[in-house]
Amino acid sequence: MANLRELRSRIASIKSTRKITSAMKMVAASRLRQSQEAITESGYFAASLGRIIVRLIKTISYLRTDDISKGRAPRYELPRMVTGNGKDMRHLVIIFASSRGLCGGFNMNIVKKAAQFIEHLQSQGRVVRLICIGSKATDLLRQQFGKQIVATFTTKSSVADQLADAENIAAHLVSMFEKGTIDACSVVYNHFHSAISQEVRIRPIVPMQAANILQPFTGENPWGFLVSDNDGSAIGLQRPSRIKSGTLGKGKGITRGVSQGHAKPKVHSQYKTSQELRFQNTENGEDSQIDANPLEYDFEPENPVDLLNAIIPEVLTALIFRTSLESSASENGARMTAMDNATNNAADIIDELTLLYNQTRQAMITSELTEIISGAEAL
Repeated sequence: MANLRELRSRIASIKSTRKITSAMKMVAASRLRQSQEAITESGYFAASLGRIIVRLIKTISYLRTDDISKGRAPRYELPRMVTGNGKDMRHLVIIFASSRGLCGGFNMNIVKKAAQFIEHLQSQGRVVRLICIGSKATDLLRQQFGKQIVATFTTKSSVADQLADAENIAAHLVSMFEKGTIDACSVVYNHFHSAISQEVRIRPIVPMQAANILQPFTGENPWGFLVSDNDGSAIGLQRPSRIKSGTLGKGKGITRGVSQGHAKPKVHSQYKTSQELRFQNTENGEDSQIDANPLEYDFEPENPVDLLNAIIPEVLTALIFRTSLESSASENGARMTAMDNATNNAADIIDELTLLYNQTRQAMITSELTEIISGAEAL
């Protein structure tokens, strides 16, 4: 039979552990709320930036198509960060994990998926390099892929620190791509659904497919791309024909005639450019029949490629920063759930030990009373 002193010691120890897990649960809940707020606050700016770069890519592609259709050399070329360099033999994988434990299967799920992805790339003959965000990813992958890790970052709880790391990673990524060290880049991270549900995702970020730029933020495709049914990476670009009369200024966007068999892309009225507004404000309605490109921005400087090259690092920073926030929210959600389960389990163990303690104490009291009664009868 268990000793009462041992039982009291175990109960006191588990009560102390329950206090710690309960406090960790509350801290994780507070940080989760901060991460969710940061995701919400960053979404509008990042989505707006994504819409601008998608619009720039669309405009440059239109101008190229227009130049080719008129039999002249294209004036503009899309940057290699958008189109790729024609090779896909050197792949950079950025893995977002945690620098701390006690968060359930958060780190192991990430590492398992990352290892499967790396092995898949290597089976296709690609050279893989790794950037690990979080010391747990480095520790768990060092034995198998240690020579391929080119950089390691510790996870930060502060949003400002996460943004600074995102800027450093984006600059490092652009430098590696321009030097020819890598041809493509993907991120492996936990996408946050709720405190009890996180999904490991693999998302390519370089080359920057235009139709996928907005996916991490809004899941929208606002500019009328003809996207393939599979992965959204194929983009159909067409030269729009004449604008139909009477479609401007009615809140329904601009409808353009396209070749038969394709959907009609639309530009919504809330995204009108100054060029469209000039068409809209013309006094003579027949002027709206001008064969011009209503998707084109007014640029300063005039070369849209210069503007696109300046925005690309900012978009990469936004993508990596958003991924970091998603991973941080997932980590805090997983830790909150794990600590909640640990607290509940501790409470159950305390109840069982308390019951055992009371039964043992009652048995000892009963035994002592029996001995006293037996001794009294013997007298």
